[in-house]
Amino acid sequence: MTDPLPRQPLVDTHCHLVLLDERGLLDAALESAAEAGVEQIVSVGLNVDDSDCNRRVAESHDNVWFTVGWHPHQPHPPDAAELRALDQLLDHPRAVAVGEIGLDLFFRPGYHDTPLDEQLRAMHAMLDLADAHHKPVVVHDRDAHGEVLVAIRQHPGVRGVMHCFSGDAEFGRECVAAGYALSFSGIVTFPRSQPIQQAAAAAADGDFVVETDSPFLAPVPHRGRPNLPGYVDATAAAVARLRGVDEQLVRAQTTANARRLFGLPGRAE
Repeated sequence: MTDPLPRQPLVDTHCHLVLLDERGLLDAALESAAEAGVEQIVSVGLNVDDSDCNRRVAESHDNVWFTVGWHPHQPHPPDAAELRALDQLLDHPRAVAVGEIGLDLFFRPGYHDTPLDEQLRAMHAMLDLADAHHKPVVVHDRDAHGEVLVAIRQHPGVRGVMHCFSGDAEFGRECVAAGYALSFSGIVTFPRSQPIQQAAAAAADGDFVVETDSPFLAPVPHRGRPNLPGYVDATAAAVARLRGVDEQLVRAQTTANARRLFGLPGRAE
C-alpha cells in the first residue's frame, strides 16, 4: 500500500481582494487561504484605481501579488494618462501580470453596455503594454471565444491565462496553442458545466491552473455565500475527480504551473 501524497500548497491565481476588503471580508479571505493551504494569491486589477488599491494590499501581505488591468466593462479604453499610470504600476516588484483584460459580449441592463469596438481598442492597448513589459496577461472572455482568439493571435509575443475558462475542450486546445493556460474556477463544479468539465479533464498537466474569482462564483459546496480564496481547494478537488487522479497531484501541478506563469517564488518544476 502506497503512502498518500503529502498535502500540497495551492495558488489562487485570480481573486479580487479589494472587492472583498470593501465588503469587510479581507481578514476572512486571508484566513480561509491559510486554512486551505493557499500559499500565494494573485489579486486582480480592473482599472487604474483598482490596480493601485491591489498594489497596497500586496505591499501589506507577503503572500499577495497583484495585476494591473483594464476590465472590458470599462466604458472607454485607457487614455494617455491612464496608460502612463498603468505602465508605472507594472514596474512594481509585486506586479506579475496585465489583467484583467479581454472581451465580454454578454450584454444585459445593469451588467455592462461597452461596445465591442471600444473593448477591442482597450484589449489591444493592454496587450501592447504586456508585450512592452514582458508580462503575461489575464484574459476575460465571456461569449467572445472567436473574437478573443483573433485578438490574442495578433500579439504572438504575449502569453497568459484564460481566466474563468468557459469553453470546451477544443477551444481549450486552441487557447493553449496560442500560448495561454486554462484557469478553472468554481464553475467547473456546477452541474451544467459539462463542456468546461471536459476541458478540465482533457488539458495537459502543464496547461491549467485554478482560481476563485472571489468574491464571485463560489464553488460547490460553498454556493450561496461570498467566494473566498480558500475555496479554491474545492475547485482543485473537482478538477482532480474529473481527471481521475489524486487531489494532491492536481494541487502540485496547478501550483507549479501558476508559479511558472506568474513568476512567483517557490518550486515551479
